[in-house]
Amino acid sequence: MAFDMKLVYKGIFSNNEQLPLGALPDNAVKFKEPKNLTETVIKSSLFSLPALAGVALFLGVSRLLHGELAYNGTVRGMLFAFLTLVPHEFLHAICFGKDAEVELFIAPKQLSLFVISTQPITKARYIFLSLLPNLVFGWLPLAVWAALPYSAFFSDHLLTFSVLAILFGVGDYMNSYNAARQMPKGSMQQLSGFNSYWFMPDQADQGDGSVDPQ
Repeated sequence: MAFDMKLVYKGIFSNNEQLPLGALPDNAVKFKEPKNLTETVIKSSLFSLPALAGVALFLGVSRLLHGELAYNGTVRGMLFAFLTLVPHEFLHAICFGKDAEVELFIAPKQLSLFVISTQPITKARYIFLSLLPNLVFGWLPLAVWAALPYSAFFSDHLLTFSVLAILFGVGDYMNSYNAARQMPKGSMQQLSGFNSYWFMPDQADQGDGSVDPQ
């Protein structure tokens, strides 16, 4: 992970043709995944169910530790969660590594932001890249909330913040799941257009980059 990557703001996302094409090896295999951002939003929403199950587990731990569960949702907690959307993408971006060029898009129709880079990375790095913002802004704050006794000063804000931050990451959970299920041990991941690809580096012959992003 390196902070000297180049992050370029590309503005409003409207179609896949705006996305950079990577020079993929001839043996690259396209992920079995959604073909556009709208489909991604719809299918990734299914991952909110296991995420909420994880939240329920922390709620149970808090009740065991501290007794009766007291909670009121807060607007301030929601606001702080939305303020993490750009830092969330920045954490993704720095994980692409040294000298990577990363592009940032805003997709208003899908109410989302995302980053993309054609830098090849290992399977482990890709999964770490996908999950890091959700750990930092979601699961770790939730663990802190569960461990500490209730405080009217911050507990309600912290729980609202962490649960929303966890749910913001449903697309990342889907990407991690796809990588864990589809990528063989020792393989590399690379983005090209909207899609992810994997390939075995010891078998790779570099292609010409003329890849259909659909």
